[in-house]
Amino acid sequence: MKRWIQRAREKVSKKTFFHLHLISDSTGETLSTAGRAAAAQYTKWRAVEHMTPMVRTSEKLEKALAGVDASPGIVLYTLVDKQLEGMLIARCKALGVPAVNVLEPVIQVFDGFLGDTMSGRSGAQHALDDDYFDRLEAVQFAMAHDDGNVPDDIEEADIILIGISRTSKTPTSIYLAQRGYKTFNIPLVPGVDLPPALFSAQRPIVVALVASAERILQIRENRLLAFDRDSTGDIYVDRASIQEELAHTRRLCKQNNWPMIDVSKRSVEETAAAILALRRNGS
Repeated sequence: MKRWIQRAREKVSKKTFFHLHLISDSTGETLSTAGRAAAAQYTKWRAVEHMTPMVRTSEKLEKALAGVDASPGIVLYTLVDKQLEGMLIARCKALGVPAVNVLEPVIQVFDGFLGDTMSGRSGAQHALDDDYFDRLEAVQFAMAHDDGNVPDDIEEADIILIGISRTSKTPTSIYLAQRGYKTFNIPLVPGVDLPPALFSAQRPIVVALVASAERILQIRENRLLAFDRDSTGDIYVDRASIQEELAHTRRLCKQNNWPMIDVSKRSVEETAAAILALRRNGS
């Protein structure tokens, strides 16, 4: 560990980044989430991620470790194969870098509580079971019902998101779908009536996404710049118009008893968690 610290200090003495190697025998989603959550606690540092997924052979592992050798840093891994894990630990020790199996403490708790041992199956969380196909169906549902496309199957939805432009409706819908929740996404557009079926829907929860006028204005202006459009006189980026759009959203929600979530300072994940909490509570 001391050797690694010395090498790391020498490499980052004039910089504020460090290398974070993520080595997984599956997609690497678990590692990415854990690594970013930990790195976010160190505000003076920026993690340079090196992701190597689907490491199930010694050859693939060697390529990942070559990257560690070239850019020493923290190694987080999830390897079910004990032989591969042994190779990784030995090489990281020789290179003088720390290596952490992020699932090990969790697995130990499961073993102790259940009185059983894990199956040792790589990518078990991505097995082609009913849950997998439910998530796939939910993603297809969300894409087919994005941006106001509301056919006659509104009662099949679990969640309906409404909101004015640039309130993260689409990414939140897709994220919820990846969790297995069928989600509609309906924009609130000035002068455009909402589908009547929305007001009579019984099964899905309706949630409005809002944000501060300043935040929406900033995002809309950046969007126009990306498309090289002149925003002069454009009502889309008029602060007063945005404020009226938001006021209309609040009136609509009050009239229909629909909950609102302010996404100004929330990530998509945080917004989704708040929506699911509302759903569980029957709001």
